[in-house]
Amino acid sequence: MKSDLRQELFGIASYEKITLKRVLFIIIAAFLCILVNYAGSVLAEVVVFPLYLDSLLTIGIASLCGLIPAIACAVLSNVVLSLFTHCSILFTVCHICTAVFAWLVFYHYRRKSFPQQTLYNFDSFLWAGFWAAITNAILGNIIADLVFAANTGRPSANTVVQGMYVVIPNLFLVNNIAGLVENFVDKILSALLSFCFYKAGVRILNKL
Repeated sequence: MKSDLRQELFGIASYEKITLKRVLFIIIAAFLCILVNYAGSVLAEVVVFPLYLDSLLTIGIASLCGLIPAIACAVLSNVVLSLFTHCSILFTVCHICTAVFAWLVFYHYRRKSFPQQTLYNFDSFLWAGFWAAITNAILGNIIADLVFAANTGRPSANTVVQGMYVVIPNLFLVNNIAGLVENFVDKILSALLSFCFYKAGVRILNKL
């Protein structure tokens, strides 16, 4: 399948007429993504839930709107979180990886399956979540180890580390194990919510 740059970057193919409704859809979807990401992260801190919940719809934006809106959502979500919560701006690189690797998974899927199958299946979202979890765990643990002495600054994430440290008194090892487990669970949840977001978004797009 011949790749369309506009489709890849913004989710609007060149053979489609770029309308105000479609542009507004991308803007509103991106704003909703940032709002849900922020709310999820705040909720995790308030209830001290041992997940990040700061990228709940980022995979969904990558599937609906392409690479640029996904990266924009990732960056803006972390900027807002760094301003109003304990999240460090340094972890923006992890969120960008979520957006980029999700987009790469969907790009590969389009090249392999389209036009025979025009909608993404849930497997593609799980793969997006898998690669996001791997990259986030690696980069997040490196940042936490080197910059914050294995302390992410987020009580919800540190709870698991503190609990495991009682059993395994090796902070580096515990931080990496906890980060990997937390990221996998976190990104599976993100994949599920993003898939629901994608299905709803496709229905709206079909009416525009």
